[in-house]
Amino acid sequence: MKDLPKRLAASGAVEMRARLGLISGGDVLDVATGKGDFINLLMKTLKNYECFVGIDISKKDLESAKKRFKDKPVKLLEMNAGWLEFDDNAFDTVSMSYSLHHLKRVGKVLAEIQRVLKPGGNLIIQEEVSDGDQTEAQKTKILQHTWDAEIDTLFGKSHRTTFTKHKIKELVSNLQLERVEILESTHAVECLSCKKRYKCDNPRDEKTIRDSIKEINKNLKRLRNIADLETRVGLQKRGEELKERNRKFGNANPLRLLVVGKKL
Repeated sequence: MKDLPKRLAASGAVEMRARLGLISGGDVLDVATGKGDFINLLMKTLKNYECFVGIDISKKDLESAKKRFKDKPVKLLEMNAGWLEFDDNAFDTVSMSYSLHHLKRVGKVLAEIQRVLKPGGNLIIQEEVSDGDQTEAQKTKILQHTWDAEIDTLFGKSHRTTFTKHKIKELVSNLQLERVEILESTHAVECLSCKKRYKCDNPRDEKTIRDSIKEINKNLKRLRNIADLETRVGLQKRGEELKERNRKFGNANPLRLLVVGKKL
């Protein structure tokens, strides 16, 4: 693809898109679909597909997705990923993107995904990782995500720290899959067609840093409701340190893995 920033062109995103382009999706289930970002990507990149079903527990996100996919072959359902209300072997492809670390019972959800996937069907999982050769700007994002996750957990929201490569590979190895491929990239496939790809490729872009600090400030306001003084002060201190780190090193999304395999 022409007209790509140097870092994006060498990121692994081109290879990821090419791999997705080899998959005939058939009937696709997207688990924890949110506002439908991954469905939108798969529509553009899969070799072909019949239809999509997206499930999520957030009514608000599903309403946004319904508006997005009006008049398209997409059905959106409010559903818990740990108890998928589908028959065994119901889908040709099951996907999940950036959601593993939000699950309370990861093993239960993966078992459900395996149950509803047809033998020979495609499993597609995309997830960011915390280890590997990452820049200081990427480390900023990882540290900020860890801080966010700790705060969300205090307020009762399921949110884990970013998984390591080993942990994701371990989770996948417990599934009955064959022909498993794991691709790695510093950038998302979506970046390839994004109009802002040159700005986003610069971790020190002023707007990128400003938006990151804005998110930190939102969480700092939430901390006012934490009763335990020691916990609150400790998290507030880390929040201020994260703002300084953003200014010093910038902010960039971490490495991500794309896992593709077929059910035995």
